[in-house]
Amino acid sequence: MLAHEEVWNAIDSLADRNGMSPSGLARRSGLDPTTFNKSKRFAPDGRPRWPSTESIAKILTATNTSITELFGEGAETVYPAEHVSVPLLGEAHAGFELPAAAAEKPVALPRPPRIIHFPDARHGPLYALSVVGDSMQPLYRHGDVLFVSSSASARPGDRVVVKLTNTDVLVKILKDNTGNEVSFHAVNPDHPDVAFSCDSVEWIAKIVYASQ
Repeated sequence: MLAHEEVWNAIDSLADRNGMSPSGLARRSGLDPTTFNKSKRFAPDGRPRWPSTESIAKILTATNTSITELFGEGAETVYPAEHVSVPLLGEAHAGFELPAAAAEKPVALPRPPRIIHFPDARHGPLYALSVVGDSMQPLYRHGDVLFVSSSASARPGDRVVVKLTNTDVLVKILKDNTGNEVSFHAVNPDHPDVAFSCDSVEWIAKIVYASQ
């Protein structure tokens, strides 16, 4: 498995081999010039940020480089040859109130569901949800796509999507799941932490990747 530093070093090396800075590589690939800036590699709280699969695909195309050439032999472990098809099921709310009408019926799913190709099958089965709201800024922003695993065990401190029995689907950080309540942390200080009774929580899924 490639480490966070190795992934970013590989991108820096690719830019250097092509006579560009990381910003120049991003621009050549049709990305925001700040995509690969060192300031984007860690969240304000120190958590590592990873480049999205879309940005990696674009720099490979722009430089006519293969995955193996970019990452070496470790690429076969992190990026299998066959991509996984992940359905985008709907939205995960991060701070915005759901309209009253939405609480009376299940969350509507896209028909047909949009399919996203994801290059890592280790956490399957995977599902994707788009973020709506700002309670998880600066970790996740409105419009980011989250990849969640129903098989990965969620522990306190993990970023999760929680589905409530009243149909709300929320993005939070799991604080505690012992006793009769499950508590969650919202990163944005403008939003309070929340807790729900165990009976009101339908499921909790760990976020294993985010496309930002």
